[in-house]
Amino acid sequence: MQTRRQFGKMISTGALAVGIGEITMGLSCETVFADIEKYVPIGLQAFSLVIGLLDPPLAATLTPIINDVKAALSDVVAAINAYQDAPASDKATLLGKISLVINVAIQAIQQFWSSLNLPDGNLLNTIESILQIILATLSSFLPSLGAVVLPLNARTFAKSIPYTPTKPKNSKALKAQLNAVFTTNGYKLQVVY
Repeated sequence: MQTRRQFGKMISTGALAVGIGEITMGLSCETVFADIEKYVPIGLQAFSLVIGLLDPPLAATLTPIINDVKAALSDVVAAINAYQDAPASDKATLLGKISLVINVAIQAIQQFWSSLNLPDGNLLNTIESILQIILATLSSFLPSLGAVVLPLNARTFAKSIPYTPTKPKNSKALKAQLNAVFTTNGYKLQVVY
């Protein structure tokens, strides 16, 4: 038989554990959100630099897809802002939306890559490496949000970029990684965001 005192201790210990879990999840999400807000604009700038490497006629034919990628990346930051401004009752729904818009951005980048017809060479390797870093970074946020990367439809994508979810240590490391790709491949472009 359990005494009232033992029951009280058990309840308070459980409440403390639940409270700590909520605080930890809150801190974890806040850190993820702060990283997303820092990293996504860097990825967007790197993507814009990649577009600048394309011949203008090719870029013009890809304009709808390019706009989709830019909009999807911007939507990720907008979803974070909406989550942070929302009342607690709406947070769970918005957390799902953040995961969804990250997946939409991943799909849009893969669609861009699939639509890009370039001969093998330095330009193709540069673009693939930059997009791979962006994809790896975006996908690294999903596990912290309790989500996974949605699978690509093989019918939609003639080709895709393989990547492993990897989160750079900080925004400076992300910029250095992207800039190293440009420099290694002989481009003077630099991500400065």
